[in-house]
Amino acid sequence: MVAGGVGAYTPRPMTDSAVKSMDPVLSAGGDPAVVADHPPGGVGGASLGWWEKLSFSSMRQLLRWHTQAWGVSGLYTSCRAFAAIEYAINYKRRRRVSRMLDVVLDQRPTGAERRRLIREHFMRQRCDKTFYLIFDMLSRQQVESRFSIVNRHLLDDGLARGKGVYVLLSHHGAHHVTGMIMSLLGYRVGGIRDPNEGAMRRYVQTLWEKKHPDLPRARILYAGNFVRQVYRLLQDNYALGSALDITRRRAPWQKTCPVRIFGETRAFLTGTLRIALRCGAVVLQGFVVGDDDFNYRLELTGPMIDPDSDVQSSERIAEVMQQYADNITAYARRYPEQVSRA
Repeated sequence: MVAGGVGAYTPRPMTDSAVKSMDPVLSAGGDPAVVADHPPGGVGGASLGWWEKLSFSSMRQLLRWHTQAWGVSGLYTSCRAFAAIEYAINYKRRRRVSRMLDVVLDQRPTGAERRRLIREHFMRQRCDKTFYLIFDMLSRQQVESRFSIVNRHLLDDGLARGKGVYVLLSHHGAHHVTGMIMSLLGYRVGGIRDPNEGAMRRYVQTLWEKKHPDLPRARILYAGNFVRQVYRLLQDNYALGSALDITRRRAPWQKTCPVRIFGETRAFLTGTLRIALRCGAVVLQGFVVGDDDFNYRLELTGPMIDPDSDVQSSERIAEVMQQYADNITAYARRYPEQVSRA
């Protein structure tokens, strides 16, 4: 299935000079150091060693046997049971999650509620990782039946404009699972990740590209180098997602904006948002919610700003970023067990 408007749009190639003309920093010869594309046909980061490949392949075989014997629901139950053991053993991680809850929640939870949320956090993380590791083994129907998009028309209508869609994400939910399922649904998707991403994600992404060469290839960009690929993806009418709730600046020229979140002031990056506005892309905000039995839904809201507006002032961007932060706060307090970073 191809999303509305994607198949009908034939992008024109963008030259480097055209890209530079759209960004004053590049025109001046500078480099905002936002993202760099991964090598053709491969995955960014260091190559996997033999031990990592052996570990992942052995675990996948074990999970395959378990799924064949007990079904997907049985695997989900086993994941939660294993996570309960992790919760009982890993006291250092329990402390980290507890400190995160103190930041996120507006009211201090009771002891029993705190333990329940921490335990559910362990279970959510374990289930997400397990499903990501094995969902290419499932049938297309099994995968698609476990995924839904709330307000999907916002995404399809945005892509129908032919100028791309930029989805403001945050460090909450299983983005890696969502991106691959959306590719399975026929969407051309791209994402911006940290260059030091985990070995399991690189391993699964490689397997996915080999198994589904006919599907739209998910484009993964890595934070730290160039902006040209962002312009090109949006011009090629991709749905691009990235998390801006990052306070660490990789370079002094990266633009930030102060926002109030969780009762304190933080500076969030705004570079990718500014690029999306220059390209005329539709800007949405998305949250990934994990439910029981490996079910996921992408909740979309927006548009965050009128895509046809010429207003790109710092004041307007500040308003969008504050709304983005307010939505993160509301979501995190609604699903505190699914927050991966506060």
